[in-house]
Amino acid sequence: MSAVNPIIGEWIYLAQMDYESAQILSVSRLRPPIEVVCYHCQQSVEKIFKGYIAANGEIPARTHDLTALIDTCKQYLPDFGNYAKPCNALTMYASDTRYPPKLSLSETDMKQALQNAGEILEFTKSKLKDLGYEYTPEQA
Repeated sequence: MSAVNPIIGEWIYLAQMDYESAQILSVSRLRPPIEVVCYHCQQSVEKIFKGYIAANGEIPARTHDLTALIDTCKQYLPDFGNYAKPCNALTMYASDTRYPPKLSLSETDMKQALQNAGEILEFTKSKLKDLGYEYTPEQA
């Protein structure tokens, strides 16, 4: 991990932790807490995007809107645009899973959220690595 900005490492760590929590919860019970898994997937992407934005010298917006965050990421690397559609789907899990009325989510929704978050997390971590920032399990 580059020592340029230690906050970037914290963003990466928190994003990874949210994703790993979602994975564990998705298989931890007979009926997994789908809403909580989806929420952690959204949080993972939000945090990794904020880390990428910060790694590019900008202060990330205080928002849960992944569409707004990915638009900022695209200013640095247009390839982020490939993830616009999954981000749109994940954005609703930021608050719609935490407050009534309860969303009607299925196990298929949960699996898709995990897949989307995993792909976005790995892509963004690879771009952060290109900038000199890398997550290693020893950081945990």
